[in-house]
Amino acid sequence: MLAIWRAPEFLVNRDLLIKAAPEQRLPAEHNARLIVISVGGALVVGTGLLYTARNYRLAHRGQVTERFTKALERLGSDELYVRIGGVHALEHVMRDSPEHHGDVVEVLVAFVRDRLPRSGTEAADETPWIHPPSGTDEPELPAEPPPDVLAALTALGNRPKQTKHNRASLNFRQLHVRGVQLIGAQFKNADLREADLQNANLNRADLQNANLTEANLQNAYLFSANLHRADLRRANLQNADLREANLRIAVLLRTDLQNAYLTEAKLQYAYLSEANVQNANLGGAKLQNANLRKADLQNADLGGAKLQNADLREANLQNADLREANLQNANLRGADLSLASLTAEQLRQAVLSEHTVLPEGLTRGPLGEIGEKNLS
Repeated sequence: MLAIWRAPEFLVNRDLLIKAAPEQRLPAEHNARLIVISVGGALVVGTGLLYTARNYRLAHRGQVTERFTKALERLGSDELYVRIGGVHALEHVMRDSPEHHGDVVEVLVAFVRDRLPRSGTEAADETPWIHPPSGTDEPELPAEPPPDVLAALTALGNRPKQTKHNRASLNFRQLHVRGVQLIGAQFKNADLREADLQNANLNRADLQNANLTEANLQNAYLFSANLHRADLRRANLQNADLREANLRIAVLLRTDLQNAYLTEAKLQYAYLSEANVQNANLGGAKLQNANLRKADLQNADLGGAKLQNADLREANLQNADLREANLQNANLRGADLSLASLTAEQLRQAVLSEHTVLPEGLTRGPLGEIGEKNLS
């Protein structure tokens, strides 16, 4: 009260107040006191808001923690639908509370690992079988994950993008995830070494920097998937659909790509040394600066492929279709091009050696120049 009463002394020039007429001095003093009252009121309201916000944060954190705890209890239920509900509850917690993001990811990954059989091993008792085991025969592994595990994998694949709180790793190593449907899943940096992903649908999935060493991806769908810098060494990708996939700088050392579909795939700077690419369709693929040394490309379709600066030394290109492929500065030293479909003009742009086996119909001149054989 004293501060309000004496406000005019601090807010208004004292000499002016003394000299001012009463009818001018009184309004000035009144306005000064109103200013102090307004500022004081604002401070009180602001303090109250801060206190309310703090209490809200604490209450919200407590509510989220309670939701998290109840969801964990559901995951341990014997009832399938209760476990699925627990997965969805954790997914909501992950979206509502960035602070719990890493904890939820860690729990869901542990749940998946606990309930899935390992690739190439017998499954757990509760896993649904394609054919029920009988006698002493070894049971077959399931054709797809059970619904609760699929819900957990879907939640992990659709998790919100985080930076600060997204530190939990996606460890799916050696898991049997055959036939899983995870279109557009976000599995960047995931560990999928030796995982069984046969017939899996990963179209448009983000698998940047994922480790897929020795993974089984036979007949998998990876249309337009992002496999930038992924490690696919010795992986099995037979008959896989990799059309328009991003495989830039990916490691495919000794990878099995027989009969794979790689049309319009982006393979710039990819490492495909000693890969098995027999009968694969690479029409229109971008293979600039790719390493295909000693790769087996028998009967492969490379029509219209971009192979500028590619390393094809000692590659097996027997009966390969290279029509309209760009071979500018491609290194074909020691490559076997017997029965391959391409022109002399294409080979003149490439780098050859005396050990390069030319297709029938083309010949090497005394100075190494490439021309067509005179059949007359």
